Amino acid sequence: MNCNYNIGKGHIMQADIKTDNGENRDIRTLSYAEHFLIWAVRTSVACSVQCRTLHREFSHAFGGQESEGILAFHSIVSLLAKGLRKLRLGRPGHIETTRDEIALLALFAAAQKGNEDRFLAHARWIMGKEPPEALYLAVLVMAQLLEARGYRLRDLCLPVVSRPEPSAETLRRVH
Repeated sequence: MNCNYNIGKGHIMQADIKTDNGENRDIRTLSYAEHFLIWAVRTSVACSVQCRTLHREFSHAFGGQESEGILAFHSIVSLLAKGLRKLRLGRPGHIETTRDEIALLALFAAAQKGNEDRFLAHARWIMGKEPPEALYLAVLVMAQLLEARGYRLRDLCLPVVSRPEPSAETLRRVH
C-alpha cells in the first residue's frame, strides 16, 4: 500500500490509498531534473505552491532565473488542476513514481525537444481534454530553463496498461 495524492478538476489535493501493481518506477533511477520535477509537483500539491522549501529548490535548480521558473510552474499546476482526469501522484519523499508522474516527465521532455505533436498527445491524455495553449508555453519555459542549466530530459517509457479484449457484443455495436 502507498498513499498517493490526486490533482484534478474541482480540487487540488485528495488523499487516495491504493496498492501499486508493479506500475511504478524507482525515483532513484531518474536524473536530477526528472526527480526535481516530480518532487516539485508532489510538494506543491501536498503543501502549497507558496512553500518556502519549494522556492529554495527552484533557486538551486534555476540559479538566477528561479522567479521565471516558479512563475511557469505555478501556471502549470493551476492548468493541470483544470483537467478532467485526476492525476495520481506519490507523496513527497516516496521512492516510487506513478504512471501519471512519468507521463508528466514525458510531457516536459516533448516540450524540451520541441516536439509539439508528442506534447499535445501527452497533454490530452494527462488532462483528459484538449489542453490550453498556455500549458505548452509554461512547460516549454521550464524545460528550456532546465536545458540552459545543462539538464536534458529523457523520453521515459510509460508502463503498459493492459486492457481487456472487447466482447463480441461491443464489437457489433461499434461496427
